[in-house]
Amino acid sequence: MALSIICLILKYGQLCPGQHSRIQGELITIWTVLFVSMMMAVETDLPVSILVIGAIGGVYGILLSIWQGKLPNKRAIPDKAIYGSLVPIAIYAAGVLLNQESLFIIFPMLVTGAILAQLILVKAKHRLEAFNKLLPVVGVSLSVISLCVLGFELATLNDPALLETVLSQVYWYFTFLIIGIILWLLPIFSGDPQSYTLLGVATFLILISQILIYEVVVIIQ
Repeated sequence: MALSIICLILKYGQLCPGQHSRIQGELITIWTVLFVSMMMAVETDLPVSILVIGAIGGVYGILLSIWQGKLPNKRAIPDKAIYGSLVPIAIYAAGVLLNQESLFIIFPMLVTGAILAQLILVKAKHRLEAFNKLLPVVGVSLSVISLCVLGFELATLNDPALLETVLSQVYWYFTFLIIGIILWLLPIFSGDPQSYTLLGVATFLILISQILIYEVVVIIQ
């Protein structure tokens, strides 16, 4: 999700060469998240073929970052090379998605993808101010929808013991989510560019909250 957003920005965004190069340089964050994902996936029932495809995408991405890092004078590698990384990573993501117990995982995927993409853009010191408002709005809207779905699931749960078991996790999810969203939206309301330094913390909190809500949905289903 994050890589798709970045690729759209590279293709259609009005970027100066410096911004272009900086955004490409920050893609190492995505490759790092991918490898962390694969380390966790090794302990699951995910098919080896999917892991191999994910590894190919990760290694390809690392090679792209090394290539970009060696270019002088803020030059950027061809965008088509980055678009190519979407293929193995999309296959890996689809494989992970199809092996989940619930398609509810789509919501956490979209929310965390949106904030991770914004984190990359902010670290790259981009000037596409519209995305500083668009991505948080998308993330918050999807979070509200996922909350409604979770509320419906809990309301229709006929097992009081199971409900009591998951409620503590729901409280933690809500706490992490609210704090993360506040930090995510803070720059919009404060107007202070320095508040973007908290975006890394917001990304971490949002990620934890989305893991918690997905685990709850899997348990109650």
